[in-house]
Amino acid sequence: MFSLGLMLGWPLASIGAVFTALFLQAPGPLTLRASISLFVFGLGVMLVSWLLSLILVPYSMVFLAAVGIAIVGSFAWSLSGAGVLPGVLALMAAMMVPNLVLQSRDLAFVLVGWVPVNLLIAGFTSGLMFILIPAEPQAASQKADRSAPQFDTARRILRMSLVTVPFALAFFVSGSTALLVLFFVALLSQQLAAMPAAGKSVAKTMLMANILGAAVSILCYEITVIAPSIVTPAVLCFLLCLALGTLGKSSSPLAAVAGSAMTTALIIYGGTIAPFSDEADVKSLTRVLQIASAAFFVILAYVVVDEFWPERERKVAH
Repeated sequence: MFSLGLMLGWPLASIGAVFTALFLQAPGPLTLRASISLFVFGLGVMLVSWLLSLILVPYSMVFLAAVGIAIVGSFAWSLSGAGVLPGVLALMAAMMVPNLVLQSRDLAFVLVGWVPVNLLIAGFTSGLMFILIPAEPQAASQKADRSAPQFDTARRILRMSLVTVPFALAFFVSGSTALLVLFFVALLSQQLAAMPAAGKSVAKTMLMANILGAAVSILCYEITVIAPSIVTPAVLCFLLCLALGTLGKSSSPLAAVAGSAMTTALIIYGGTIAPFSDEADVKSLTRVLQIASAAFFVILAYVVVDEFWPERERKVAH
């Protein structure tokens, strides 16, 4: 996915590679029906966000309020039973599309079309790989883990919103155009929200994942600068995924962070060598600092929220 995107030059191919990596870490393949449903939902929510952004962009305060409401709505939609992936798509529509509309309406429309297309390609590609290399059947203990306690939905929405909404509003007010940072925050917010009472241990794990991913992406970028050929990123991406995938299946203390490190590395490396929007002059180190700052803020904010508004189980009436 990563290499084909570079060779064929389709927009936002690195986001497609990230989605593919996420799908391949699942216990089983995404069904054809699920892939098409995600495509239709993604296209619909992106178009709605684009149209509303065009209408509201002249009214700054209303525009920012709409972004905040859309973020809260995305979390509510995700926790209503829609799932993590639709939640990520809704968050991307709530944050990335309005930000790009402020830069260029035409580029924003490219984003609207190509994010769902990349998602569909990722679904088909990952499904094909599950056919070629079947996954190992899940153990009974793994299936039993799914019966987790029910959480208080309203409280979790509040926790997620207290972290993400201030970040997004500060991002818009500052005039930043680092679009991939918003994509990264959308992924990170969903990952952390899925971990009840994240606390310092999970925060430390996520920081380690992002440090590892950033280090790998810098190494890949520097090698690409030394050997600027289409073959170089193809080989580096293969080695990156092979190394981190192997690490994830090992007994190493870093195994738990390998998956998140892979997505971080693909976002930074892909965004640096195949930039979108007006970010062609952004260097790898700058991209790392942008995403590292966002990661630090979001993770630290979740630690603070855990301290004052910890997760709690839903009260069941008898």
